[in-house]
Amino acid sequence: MSNKHDIHVLNELIGATLDSAERLEKVSGDSDSTGHSTLFASLASERREMAQSLADTVRALGGQPHDGGSILAKAQRAVMDISQAIMPAEAGIVGAADRGEAELDRRFEAAIKDERLAATTRETLRRAHAAIHRETREVHDLHTSLESQRDVSSGLYPQ
Repeated sequence: MSNKHDIHVLNELIGATLDSAERLEKVSGDSDSTGHSTLFASLASERREMAQSLADTVRALGGQPHDGGSILAKAQRAVMDISQAIMPAEAGIVGAADRGEAELDRRFEAAIKDERLAATTRETLRRAHAAIHRETREVHDLHTSLESQRDVSSGLYPQ
């Protein structure tokens, strides 16, 4: 229940949230669809605002917030670049966003279950997670829709 633990957990989530924003910005720039590009740019902006809000909470607890993403995220973006070079379809681009957002959702879920967090920190995370979960669902539904369209257009789909 110490501020130190809460600050550590919040900083981990700030890094993950900034990683998400960078990934979504990349997907926005790589997307061939104006609608998809706009959606991902908007989500990236929301992630940056969320990271700022979490940083404000860290400051209120007396800590120094993270101000950047992780090395792991840089490696994941490199893998994403390779995947897109091999399979540049819109469904592949959206799929990368879907996987990344699902991971962010899982990280927030796990943090909320941490019994050592102060109740106020847990509530802050619950509010952030509600938005992440809703948006993750939206990205997943888009990915599923694009995958279905790709399957329908293949010669293997029964007519």
